[in-house]
Amino acid sequence: MKMKRKPLDFVRYILRKVLLVTLSLIIIFPLFYMASSSLFSSSDFNNLRLLPSVPVWENYVKALNNKYFFTYVFNSIGTSVLSALLRTVIVSLAAFAFAFLSFRGKKAIFIALVLTLFIPQEAILYQNYRTVAGLGLLDSWLGIIITGLFPAAQMLLITGSFSSTGKEVYEASKIDGATDLKFMIHILLPLCSPAVMTVAIQSLIVSFNSYLWPLLVTNKPASRTIQTGMTMLGFAESGQYGPQMATLVLVTLPFLIILAFTRKKIESTLIRR
Repeated sequence: MKMKRKPLDFVRYILRKVLLVTLSLIIIFPLFYMASSSLFSSSDFNNLRLLPSVPVWENYVKALNNKYFFTYVFNSIGTSVLSALLRTVIVSLAAFAFAFLSFRGKKAIFIALVLTLFIPQEAILYQNYRTVAGLGLLDSWLGIIITGLFPAAQMLLITGSFSSTGKEVYEASKIDGATDLKFMIHILLPLCSPAVMTVAIQSLIVSFNSYLWPLLVTNKPASRTIQTGMTMLGFAESGQYGPQMATLVLVTLPFLIILAFTRKKIESTLIRR
């Protein structure tokens, strides 16, 4: 026989469901309104509406027909993918060193890297700009991504994941004659793939959504990313908010697809931690 649910447990169950639904609506509503307003006409923006009076699909045509749209998207995708790859490789190598290798000053270097988390990025913005400008990297992909290639927070995440595998696995691989690189590729990365995948996805999204730094280091329209170029497409100045919202939808959609396919990887990482 099934045990009857106690009244208090039933109340908790209802409250939990209500809380989950409320939080879900808070998260979903901005996305819903963005998608809905991308089909608004100019007059719809002057009224308090949740749905367009008549869907204006031409907003998407205007967004796609802008001469700089695909240039901005290409630069954003290129810099984001390159940044995610380089970040993941650099952070993984650093995390491997901190998790398994012994060298002089290891603790001091690790503490120094952790302390960089407390430095506001705005405090070093000017010096970073002078350095990038001095290297001649303005209006280039490398100039856009170079200052964010070693995020300390993500290094801590992967270091914790690598350390959880235990040094016994590393020592056993050395006994079997595996090099450090083979151990990383064939054993460590597969075991810690959820954490590595999470770092890669985070890097991709953070790089794609970056606004202030790409705005500073790009002056030519052909070098700008979609986040900085979106305000320069001319839609807002001419009062065409529908095409601007359509541009936001087109930019957001790929990341929702990525999240849908990698959700289980991210969830497994959170559960392990």
